[in-house]
Amino acid sequence: MGKKFKAQSAMEYLMTYGWAILIIAVVLGALFSLGVFSGTSLLGTTCIASSGYYCSNLVLHGGALSFTFGQNTGVNWASATIFFWPSGATAPSSTPTGSCANTISGGINSGQTVPVTLSGTCGPTGSTITLPSSLGSTIAGSIWAAYTTPSGGTTYYTQVATLTAKAT
Repeated sequence: MGKKFKAQSAMEYLMTYGWAILIIAVVLGALFSLGVFSGTSLLGTTCIASSGYYCSNLVLHGGALSFTFGQNTGVNWASATIFFWPSGATAPSSTPTGSCANTISGGINSGQTVPVTLSGTCGPTGSTITLPSSLGSTIAGSIWAAYTTPSGGTTYYTQVATLTAKAT
């Protein structure tokens, strides 16, 4: 009699834990299929400004990258062009032309913020990307400014922020 009860107890033990493991496996499978554990689901939209610059309210929607840009460097900018530069591309040596650059008419004074919207194709020849419009698509790169001071002459290029954006 003792062996029969031991065998029954062992079977009950295996059945109880077997069902529990099966339920856990089904739940984990469902979570994986929903993309809960993929790296892209953890990716957010961030704009990290360099010292003396301001970048906030970043939104990537419908192929347009919109944000609020500002500078507080103590130098007024007589003219300014703000543009997106893709990750991995060499630093710009000239202001890109096209729809992915936003020229701020009248420049930007120190302490001032302005709304900026960029769209289209960005970056140097060979490394260009088109800002994505499909939901969930991501981009990574930096925001650059090409500006001149009121004294004129030289055009300065400076990286003002790094960003990662997920299309909404």
